[in-house]
Amino acid sequence: FLYADPIPIRTAINTLIFASSCIPAAASQLYKEHVFLQYKQPVNMDYLNLYLSIFQFVFASIVSPLAYGLQAVGSPGDWTKLYPSRAFGDNFVDGLKCFFGLLDKDDQEGKYSECAECRFTAGLVLLHVFSTLAVGVAIDKIVNAGATKVMYRGISAGIILAVLTMHYYDMHTPTFNYGAAVDALNLFCLILLILGAEVYHRSGLQESTFETTYPIVEIPTSDDE
Repeated sequence: FLYADPIPIRTAINTLIFASSCIPAAASQLYKEHVFLQYKQPVNMDYLNLYLSIFQFVFASIVSPLAYGLQAVGSPGDWTKLYPSRAFGDNFVDGLKCFFGLLDKDDQEGKYSECAECRFTAGLVLLHVFSTLAVGVAIDKIVNAGATKVMYRGISAGIILAVLTMHYYDMHTPTFNYGAAVDALNLFCLILLILGAEVYHRSGLQESTFETTYPIVEIPTSDDE
């Protein structure tokens, strides 16, 4: 790294922690696909997504206090004391106050080890929620129309747009500018990811479908008996 301050080291550690979180997420996705294949039956997609969201919320509510302290990993000194798990409740309440614009200015600046930025918070959260809903509706329409290739192209385009946007943001933040080597590595990873996605989606996978039509159960008559 180019700088002697602790920011690059902390960024590197946080990146590894974030990447490691993809491992249980991938395991969960594989398990869900395994269950769908093993117990295949007609399902109501809306109820399925509702149940998954409820269980994910409950699981996140349990795990979040345990992972709360990891925000300080890589900070100088004893990082375990910066975000203790017992402060999770206060942080959650302050987050709600920040969302509604009610968090005190002094609390924003000095209550936690990092300053809180409450500007545009409500708009960003609502944009995230509506974007997630829009993506879900779009996937539903695309899958029902049998045009899964369009969805795959959209995912690739979204990855490219996200990486370019983050790179543009990175170039305007001198503190996080790590030089041409890291930028070239990001570009290489992007190319590798897009090529891998294209090869994976061209391997003749079955068309994705949601079985939302329940079959009619035929009741045997006396003649059949």
